[in-house]
Amino acid sequence: MVTGVVLGVGTLTMDVPANVTSPGPQLFPTVIGAGCVVFAVLLGVDVLRRPEPEQIAAPADGLAGTGTAPFTAAAAPAVPVGDAETATSPSATANPDPDPDADDASTEDATETRVRSNRWAVTGLVGTIVAFIALLEPLGWLLSGTMLFWGVARSLGSRRPVFDLFLSLTVSSLVQLAFSAGLGLSLPPGVLAGVF
Repeated sequence: MVTGVVLGVGTLTMDVPANVTSPGPQLFPTVIGAGCVVFAVLLGVDVLRRPEPEQIAAPADGLAGTGTAPFTAAAAPAVPVGDAETATSPSATANPDPDPDADDASTEDATETRVRSNRWAVTGLVGTIVAFIALLEPLGWLLSGTMLFWGVARSLGSRRPVFDLFLSLTVSSLVQLAFSAGLGLSLPPGVLAGVF
């Protein structure tokens, strides 16, 4: 929500030259800011409607942590014993087509559990974005963008830091080329001002 509001205020107070053609530089930040506000409101409503449980209870039946129920005679299916007069076997009288929806009744009784939020990932993402914003001017786009992509990948659980570093540098370089060669815009060079 805060990101959307900050983007909205920044977009409204942006100095736009008179010779800018439509749609102009305010379109993209307006779309992103509106999206941030809309998603923040939707997430807030979702959290108010279905708050996260404080503690997830262990299953009442079954072995703890295995997700399996213990075998009892009451849970065993009733299979008729073979009859000597009719020469039938238990396998011949068993139901050849078990009902695939039989397990659905037991799962409907289970309470719906939401996936808990990953606060470490959110903290890492926010920290990475704050560091990117602070380091964009002094380091320049290439280095700070590399740090941004690498930090996001690490925060989201990637376990290949060297691969992520090279991939982040590649993506950051491609964005630099797209802005400079494709759009004719220069991103902040920072400490690499003499190189680019």
